[in-house]
This record gives sequence, structure tokens and C-alpha cells, in this order.
Amino acid sequence: MLREVRAANPSAMTLDGTRTWVLGGRVLAIIDPGPALPAHVEALAGQAAGADAVAILLTHDHPDHAEAAAPLARRLGARVLAFSEGSLMDGQQIATDDGVLVAVHTPGHTPDHVAFEWAAGRAVFCGDLMMGGLDTALVAPPEGNLHDYLESLERIRARAPEILYPAHGEPIRDPAQAIDRYVAHRAARRRQVLDALAGGALTTGQVAESVYGGTVPEALRAAALAAARAYLDQLLRTGEIAQDRDRWRIARPGRAT
Repeated sequence: MLREVRAANPSAMTLDGTRTWVLGGRVLAIIDPGPALPAHVEALAGQAAGADAVAILLTHDHPDHAEAAAPLARRLGARVLAFSEGSLMDGQQIATDDGVLVAVHTPGHTPDHVAFEWAAGRAVFCGDLMMGGLDTALVAPPEGNLHDYLESLERIRARAPEILYPAHGEPIRDPAQAIDRYVAHRAARRRQVLDALAGGALTTGQVAESVYGGTVPEALRAAALAAARAYLDQLLRTGEIAQDRDRWRIARPGRAT
């Protein structure tokens, strides 16, 4: 049986808090144990009471996903599996008594990001690759890579899940359409970045201001600046723009429309 245990860490970045997913009964997996809040760790330990074997799985190593892993593992005598530690590999299978989970390497949000396919539930636990209720997720250098992120969305699409379980926000019950929306959002932002450069923006800050303007809350300003840099890095990779020290310019006139 699948259970959700939500941490009390709501914020602009975590939405209504980190959702830890618990799958199985006697042979159990805990996906993204979340922040090391005593009440949250206690709730997860209660979910694992009576289990014969527990695996703690990390989609990636950010504190709001992974901080509770070590204290929970000590308490339960569980193993922690994480791509960043080399204990989790692409394609690796993790058994539960509610079906097998298969690790799918999905870099982009971070290099170590992993999703978990649950074929028995026609589902994927997608971590921070997608956010419930939104059409975008943070991709920001130096950890984020937009090229890798878009490829990872297609890796998830290819598995044809019927539902996605993100770590933040409600489950996504229209995965194919949601992925289309995420890809369309990225394409629209990419065009906005090119338009900003064609309109005279030179620096990353000027691009971010042109693209996001006053629509971004103060708490997300740094994230917006980093997101703008992710688009610039992708366009530099494709050769559509060039960089001269700290300034950017269109490399192929006519591509900004």
C-alpha cells in the first residue's frame, strides 16, 4: 500500500512541504525521507514499524529530500540508496511487497537526480523533475542543466505512466499532457530569452529582468536569475548565442523570433 507522509516544511521552493512516499509493508521503501524534523522522522519510523526490510531511496541529495536519511536509517537499521553515493544505479531494482521499483537516472534538476518507476502502480515517483500543480520546476546552474532536464522528461514520457508522484505538490494524473506543458513552458521561455537579447539585453541580470520582470516574488529572485542562466547556457551550447566575458549576444541573426 502506498502512503504519503508530508513534512512540515512549506516554502516558496517546497510548496506545501516535502512529500515522502512509503511503499510496501513487510518489505518497504521510503522515497525521499525529507528534512530531519523530529516529528517527520517519528512519523516515518511509525510507518516502518514491523517491517522486515527497509530501503531509503533518494531522488537527489538536496536537504529537503535527504536530510532525514541518516537519522532514519540509524533508527530503522535501513540501507540508504543514493546515486550521489554510488549505491544506486540507473536500472537498479528495489523490491517491495507492493511491487518492484526501478531507478531511472533523470539529471537536469541536479546531476544525481533519479526517478523511480513503479510498474505495478503504473506510476513514477519523479522527485523534483516535476512539481504538482505547476508547469515548471527549478533548473539552475551550477547543478541544473536544461539540455539534460528536457531529455529526462522524455525518459519519463517513454515509460507511459498513468500517474506521477512528485515530492512537492499534488500527484500529477495527466502525465503525458503535463510533460507537454512542461516542454511548452521551456520553449516559450527560451523564445523570451532570445527576444530579450535581440531587444538589447546584454547581461544575465538584464535577461532575467526582461523575462521575469516583476512577476517573481522576492524570495525567488535568485532562482529566477539562475534559471535565466540555464537558458543562456543551453543557447550557447546550440550556438544560437555567443558570450563575450560577462555579456551575451545573438550569434545567428533571425533566430530570435
